[in-house]
Amino acid sequence: MSQEQQPQTLIKVNASLLAALSKGMGLTQVMQRDILVLECQVAGTSYRHLEEVEPSLSQEVKLELKREAANAYDNWAVALHFGKHKIGYIPRDKNEVIARLMDAGKAFFATIQAREWKGRWLCIDIKVYLRD
Repeated sequence: MSQEQQPQTLIKVNASLLAALSKGMGLTQVMQRDILVLECQVAGTSYRHLEEVEPSLSQEVKLELKREAANAYDNWAVALHFGKHKIGYIPRDKNEVIARLMDAGKAFFATIQAREWKGRWLCIDIKVYLRD
């Protein structure tokens, strides 16, 4: 074949991408990444009984975010859960954008960065990620 007759390639073929697509994985799964959207302290931990669960709250833990649209105190409430335990909330002054995105079907999770008892209050620092 002469140079003029060789087919033109629109994209460069990546072997691992081709293998993933051939296994039925969609492009969104192959290109998936987590995006850091917020760093904050968990609100409301002083109202929870966390003595039993606190030793399990390591940095390897991923907290589940659950939207509480019917919350009587905050229309944009987003609760943080560790298994069956509600740990607390995303602070009221930081939760509206996350709540709106959750309402639109976006998925989030949080990781624990640090935790420390301050009297009866468990101070928990988290990072919140958007699962893109």
